[in-house]
Amino acid sequence: MFQLDILIDISILPSNIMTLRDDNFIDFVKEEAGHSAATLLEIQGINCVKSLLMANSVYAIMDVKSKSLDGLKIKYGYMQDDGTVVIQPGVKGNIEHLTDLLKTKCIEDVKLAKSSKHNQSSSSTILKSTSTLLKIKKKYIIDTLNNWCENNKSKLNVQQFSLVEGEHYFILLQNDSNGALKCDIRCYCQKWSSLSLRRGKFQLSNFYRHLQGLNNICPALKKMISNPQSALPSSTNNPPPLITSHNVPQQVASPNQIPFNQIHLYPQHLLLQYQQIMMKALCNNHHQ
Repeated sequence: MFQLDILIDISILPSNIMTLRDDNFIDFVKEEAGHSAATLLEIQGINCVKSLLMANSVYAIMDVKSKSLDGLKIKYGYMQDDGTVVIQPGVKGNIEHLTDLLKTKCIEDVKLAKSSKHNQSSSSTILKSTSTLLKIKKKYIIDTLNNWCENNKSKLNVQQFSLVEGEHYFILLQNDSNGALKCDIRCYCQKWSSLSLRRGKFQLSNFYRHLQGLNNICPALKKMISNPQSALPSSTNNPPPLITSHNVPQQVASPNQIPFNQIHLYPQHLLLQYQQIMMKALCNNHHQ
């Protein structure tokens, strides 16, 4: 049995079909279903897709008892002996095909809208989940450093000792080219330290060695300990030196590896500087 579904191809419909009205809609019907179908719709005030699909029957006009419609009935139908009129099969077929096209178009538009809404919802959920994960990772690093400071006060021979994120050090969380989460810390002295990820937690051993190694101590930390009264100034009043491509680790300097939704973890007062560096890196890569 022949499947009529193969005749339903909504790609032939104009992209603005759902907004066509009056003469524009009737012109479309003439082109797609013929002049007879267009006349039959126009005389009934059917002037858009909505009114066509909402009409109970576009052929009911043939049953209306009115001499003013006799010409229409004779032109587009067959008068039977009992006085009833049967619409021409060709006209009826064209209208039904057009109606099926428009119904399918509406159904597909609804499916597309639902799919788009679902994708947006999924993307939003993923972004929220990613943001939450990054905040958890960042909080763990900050808390771990706070504990380190507390545990090393006696060793450093100071009564009050704390390192403030965004003032004494800066955390950068990002994905590498393979999508793996990476973390780097920049000390106030401009030294970068990469943290390894073990069992889902970033290990701060590299940063500890920078702060207080066997044979060296961070110059900024040393100054802070030797002269507590001249502790490092607040970054809001005296921002740290400009980050340059010379003191940023290679994986940090690559703009293609920094997802936009993760940049917000970087201190706000450095964001403009950081964006400028990334733009410069992009230009350099382009010229190379």
